[in-house]
Amino acid sequence: MTFDNPAEIKDRIERFSNRRVRGPVEVLEDASNYMAIPGGCVLRLEGNDYFILGNASEGRFGIDDQPKFWVKYAVKLEDGAEKIIKLVFHEQFSTTVGDFTLRFRRNPDKESDFMDLVRGDPRFMQGVTRRDVSGDPIRVIDRIRGRSLFKHMEKYTMGHEQYFHEELPGLMKKVVDCVEALAGVHRRGHHHGDIRNDHILIDRDTGVFTWIDFDYHVNFADFDVWSMGNVLVYVVGQGHHTVHEVRREPDRFPGLEGPLAKEDAMLLFPHRVANLGRLYPWIPPELSHILLRFSAGSDDFYDDLDQQVRDLKKVFGLQA
Repeated sequence: MTFDNPAEIKDRIERFSNRRVRGPVEVLEDASNYMAIPGGCVLRLEGNDYFILGNASEGRFGIDDQPKFWVKYAVKLEDGAEKIIKLVFHEQFSTTVGDFTLRFRRNPDKESDFMDLVRGDPRFMQGVTRRDVSGDPIRVIDRIRGRSLFKHMEKYTMGHEQYFHEELPGLMKKVVDCVEALAGVHRRGHHHGDIRNDHILIDRDTGVFTWIDFDYHVNFADFDVWSMGNVLVYVVGQGHHTVHEVRREPDRFPGLEGPLAKEDAMLLFPHRVANLGRLYPWIPPELSHILLRFSAGSDDFYDDLDQQVRDLKKVFGLQA
């Protein structure tokens, strides 16, 4: 629903955003220049008005509030629903892993198709695609209130042995459900493309673990299978442990016998330890074997996410 009466637009903005409106509100219909969509304007898309609150941001690698100018927080003026609006942003890069060259490209249509595929499944972010007057696919996503798995792990401040026995089993039950959800998407020929610990949000009301951000297209779909190891190592290890950290603070890992080798590190992230069984002797061999399949020393990599689900369910006693 659109609102052409300036007084009604002002009233709805103030009611749903709790912001005072001083002066006229600009209504935009062309979103092709994401830098020209400021907070305080209204974006009109296919018969729907959205009040733009401001740019979204993310914190990674210890740096908080990095703005994402192509991603906006908004409220829908029809009903006040909180939304995230993703505008078209073209980005591409490549990296080499072993003999493979991986090419990454942001593809808004790929994300739109992905959202259509997972519609109704709360383990994935939900949204619709609206076209602006220039024809760009603008994704309007339901905002999830909660923190990422990356941030959630900060609450576990006890020693690893206590964490491993008391907290990890319940946490892994939800993580395995995430892996299983994505395995179903793989079976239908789609991939996520950007699996990270901060791309799983935990809804603060429902506790559901939800995948977000599907716009990266990768030329090698098995990248999902490989990069899932980053999530598993992070959760099992109660955070990541770098090779440098272990060498610098050996007293923190009294169970470690002998120096770490390059084969103990992750294939995709060679500075991170995959062989957590060497650091923490209470990790059983069956779980260590799963993590080692993501290491540089492995010759037995996972073929698909379904294999990961089966192995994890067996180790953690979850129903197959």
